[in-house]
Amino acid sequence: MRITFILLLSFISFMLLPFSSVYAAPLTVGGTATDWELQAKDGSSVQYYVDSEDKVSVIIFWATWCPYCITLMPHLEDIYRQYRNKDVKFYAIDVYEDGVIDPIEYFDKKGFTYTMLMDGDEVATQYGVRGTPAVYVVGKDKKVVYKRPTGMSDVLVKQNVGLRIKQALAK
Repeated sequence: MRITFILLLSFISFMLLPFSSVYAAPLTVGGTATDWELQAKDGSSVQYYVDSEDKVSVIIFWATWCPYCITLMPHLEDIYRQYRNKDVKFYAIDVYEDGVIDPIEYFDKKGFTYTMLMDGDEVATQYGVRGTPAVYVVGKDKKVVYKRPTGMSDVLVKQNVGLRIKQALAK
C-alpha cells in the first residue's frame, strides 16, 4: 500500500512538472517590472523600457472575453485622460484571446485611446499573470507601486490607480 501511494505521488508530480514553470512568480509590489517589446495595434513596435523611460506607467493585461475587463477599462480610460499630458504611459496588453472577437475592433469600438498592444501572452507569463484583468502601476524606476488585488471593485481600482500615479509622479 505504501509503495503504491509513493508511486502514485511520484506519477502525479511527474505529470505536473511541465506546468510548474509555465508562469513566473507573480510580480508583486516592490518588484521590478521586466522589459518587453510588443506590437501596437497600429503596427508599430513598443519597447517598454525605452517608451516609458522616466515615466510612470500603468499596465493592464486584458482580453475581449473578460467581463471584468469590460467594466474596468472605461475607468482606466478616465484616468488616462486625466494624466495623458503628464509623464504617465498606459499600456493595454491583449492576452489569452479565444479568436471570437477582434481585439483591435473591440478596443476602437469602445473608444479607448491609450496604447493597445497585441499578443502579450509571453509578457503575461513573465509577470506571472494568471487571470484578467491584471493591473500594475509602475514607478519611474520600474518598481511596481500597485497591483490590483483579485476581486477588487472597479471604483476602488480606479481610486487606487489614481492615487498611486499621483504618488509616483511626486517622487
